Amino acid sequence: MLVAEKMNRLTVVVMKDDMEPVFEEIAKVGVLHLTRIEEIDEWARELECAGAGQLSDEYLKRQRRIERLVEEVAPGDLKDRTRSEEIRPVDLGEADKQIATIEAALEPLLSARKSLTEQLNELKGLLTGIGTLMPSGVPVRALTRSTFLSSAIGTIEEAQLTKLRRLLESVPSVVLPYRRESGRLHLVCVVLKKDGAGLERSLKEVSFKKTEGPADLSKVSAEAESGVANEIAKLEHELARVARDTDSARRTVSPQLIKILEQVEATTLLLRIKDYCRLTDKTCVFSGWVPRDKTDELVVSIKEKTEGRAIVSVVQAEQIAEVTRGKIEVPVLFKHTPFLKPFEILVAGYGIPAYRMVDPTVFVAITFLAMFGMMFGDAGHGLILLAAGLILGARYERLRDAGKLIAYCGISSVFFGILYGSFFGLATVLPTVWVKPLEGIMDLFRVAIGFGVAVVSLGIILNVVNSIRTHSFLDNLFDTAGPLVGLMYWAGVGAAVKFMMSSPRLLHPVLFVAMIVVPLTLLFMKGPILKFMGRQHRMFPEGVGTYAMEEVVEIMEILMGYLANTVSFIRVAAFGLAHAGLFVAVFSLAEVVASKPGGMVLSWLVLVLGNIGIILLEGLVVTIQALRLEYYEFFGKFFRSTGSKYEPVGVVASFAGSNN
Repeated sequence: MLVAEKMNRLTVVVMKDDMEPVFEEIAKVGVLHLTRIEEIDEWARELECAGAGQLSDEYLKRQRRIERLVEEVAPGDLKDRTRSEEIRPVDLGEADKQIATIEAALEPLLSARKSLTEQLNELKGLLTGIGTLMPSGVPVRALTRSTFLSSAIGTIEEAQLTKLRRLLESVPSVVLPYRRESGRLHLVCVVLKKDGAGLERSLKEVSFKKTEGPADLSKVSAEAESGVANEIAKLEHELARVARDTDSARRTVSPQLIKILEQVEATTLLLRIKDYCRLTDKTCVFSGWVPRDKTDELVVSIKEKTEGRAIVSVVQAEQIAEVTRGKIEVPVLFKHTPFLKPFEILVAGYGIPAYRMVDPTVFVAITFLAMFGMMFGDAGHGLILLAAGLILGARYERLRDAGKLIAYCGISSVFFGILYGSFFGLATVLPTVWVKPLEGIMDLFRVAIGFGVAVVSLGIILNVVNSIRTHSFLDNLFDTAGPLVGLMYWAGVGAAVKFMMSSPRLLHPVLFVAMIVVPLTLLFMKGPILKFMGRQHRMFPEGVGTYAMEEVVEIMEILMGYLANTVSFIRVAAFGLAHAGLFVAVFSLAEVVASKPGGMVLSWLVLVLGNIGIILLEGLVVTIQALRLEYYEFFGKFFRSTGSKYEPVGVVASFAGSNN
């Protein structure tokens, strides 16, 4: 769990006649992470490339074409299909023939559906326009033909309605609003013919915009609206018939589409494997990485498929010189428990640990949840997060790990909420097990600083362990998170604790001073020491004066940096206080509005909206702060290099997410 799975490098030589069955077996087993053999074995550069890349691109185009067809006819079938592990390649010409046949059967239905949908949308837009132009119950045709009345149909700003009525109050008039849209009112204005000029002036003052319509407005009538509605009904009936026909065709065509899709996918996979190969006149050579516990299974499968006509070389990653020197990356596979899987998201956000580095996921799980809970400690809010995470993970397969992570954060919040005695900010519902944030500020700060010392120390320890695992301990000796700096940091922390506690039980102050001065001296003398160890050519590459100045500045940066790293964890306590402070603000506002008319309703509204706001805003901020502390104060100490993810080729591995 703390280290990556051990990897072996396989180099395989098979006869050209055995290539296809061997590739199919590799795809079925699904444990080989392919690599370019020439990256390690220079002799392979002289061999011919298999050159399957262009053909693979052609199959990929067909795959996308089939997927679009399935999406149009039956998108659910593509998402819910059970993928067969059987490898069934297909010739490109045969694939084109099958696709063309299916497209010919579907094209009339898809074209009809598209055409009917476009007509339906157009008519619905026209019907909406008529509804806007002709308010229900108003005889527009009669108004426009009247020789005694003047009328206008259009829009004004909603705030101008009162002014318009005031301007027209001196003449017989009707102002009838009939629709509100984006802050404007659609209305009809009617006055006597003799007052028509006054109507125009009044409308101009309120920035009236006339509704554009046909040149002869009298032709737009209720009969037209009824006609459009009838036409829409006919189109909807026809569209329903096409939908039934499409559904009927789906039951016949969808299995064929899924079958040809799997064949094209399988062929694309085989071509992908072939593209990694180098060829001689009679043989094929390829290589890749396999987890050590899966190696025998793959070797046996290859031997059986070739009836023993295969040469398989197995070398442990640690025995390859290029790996030891860091020139070749070994793919990384971590086997985490279901509990730790969601935290891979947080680690991957920074990078994938290199092959020989310690996996920090378990430490991230512990520290992240502790920081989140301390900053977001409320049992009620934690239950909300827990429920939200469970629902998210249950409803969306892709977000299952994210949902679990949110649920874990909710559990941590509930735990710290119980410690704080806080339930939706109420301090009387739960007993306080540890301390109330606003009443125990110094306790929170002490715990936050202590937690920070532990996290920074863990980062130093992991850096030292990584240097031992990568055989670079001597190079890491003078690192900013190396053993000398670690010894100095712990001595400084011990001296600070002894000073604050005035405890005679701790080490004598002289020992603390020695544990600081000796590493400082060694750091300052880094140049001569490295020269003596044969790690560099000159003691003082830029001269004694320049060297002394650079070392002093570097040592000051280290000291100030570690002080800042530790103090940064005060924000864990600060955001815990902020969370409690926001509750105080919400409850205070609720008390203020409680004395107003309808105060009971307003008070509850403030409490509900306030809690929602705290969950959304504070939850986001707390997550960002916890990640910042993980990435900068923790990962920055030991995460010196990143690796590549183990991605084996196989039916399930290669295509599990091809449609996502």
